Amino acid sequence: MKITLCSAATVLAVLSNANPLANTERAAVDLPKVPAGCLTSPKGIHVGMLPDDESGGKVSMSSLNALIGKKLCFFGDYSHISSTSYDGSDITNKVGQTDDAIMVPSIMPTGVTWDQVDANMAKKIGNAVKAFTDKNITVYLRFAHEVNCYGKPGCASPAYPGGTDYAGFKKAWANVAAVCRGIDGCYMYFSPNKNGDDDIKNWLPPASDIDIFGLDAYVQASQSGDSWASHFSSFYNEYVKPYGKPFMIGETACGGCSEAQKLAWVKTLSNRDFSSYPLYKGFMWFEYNKESNFYVVYGHSKDEIAQFDANFN
Repeated sequence: MKITLCSAATVLAVLSNANPLANTERAAVDLPKVPAGCLTSPKGIHVGMLPDDESGGKVSMSSLNALIGKKLCFFGDYSHISSTSYDGSDITNKVGQTDDAIMVPSIMPTGVTWDQVDANMAKKIGNAVKAFTDKNITVYLRFAHEVNCYGKPGCASPAYPGGTDYAGFKKAWANVAAVCRGIDGCYMYFSPNKNGDDDIKNWLPPASDIDIFGLDAYVQASQSGDSWASHFSSFYNEYVKPYGKPFMIGETACGGCSEAQKLAWVKTLSNRDFSSYPLYKGFMWFEYNKESNFYVVYGHSKDEIAQFDANFN
């Protein structure tokens, strides 16, 4: 019998392929194509915002960047698939408003079932994405965000008509992911809601169809001093760590909070010890006055904005 000696590198590669956990912490991969010099903390956490679309244009990427004096990394916004005639115009009209940020469109199937997100609908979503990528704007495609909430009756409005058809959702995701893979600069971003995290496993698409993992989580005043781990470590360890994909919080803010409490939460998100969570790379702040005044930059004094900015390079 011939015995072949394997190198240590070969053995490690075999073990890594057999067990995704073996790969996880060796290289903390960054988010793709983050703009150089955008708002980033000393801990390497990149920051973006979802500007208040209901402010009559007062809150925009350019206005927020002007107030901060630096450019945000991500521009989050929403698009609704209200029917099968979807053309993406409610998001493509923002092509000229990104101010050099990565576009993060939350494309929400609010008027179609999962079965209706077929190959043809996926191409329509891809056309909306290409409106940005054709202008060299990177897109993190947050398709059906918070599906574990919007997919459940009574959790959020407008609900996703596809409901809790987990297999149907995964097929719809696969159709969209196939189109995204064919677009240079498009990345699939899976971003469920922390409320209902016990159900995330039922919605989870194959990791091969996910480029970025996310989680949406809002805190209240009483939680503004909580640790990062108390809100995100469970999701991180169960869904992010095993696959070595970057993790970015899709939406967060502090509800019913004083300015000091908002800033405390910003510091927790950006400037703590994340050595146990090396795949955590960014967050997007919900810069809205909706249900609560979440503003942390707009309408603030120079001193308050300086306190916000003190968390970043």
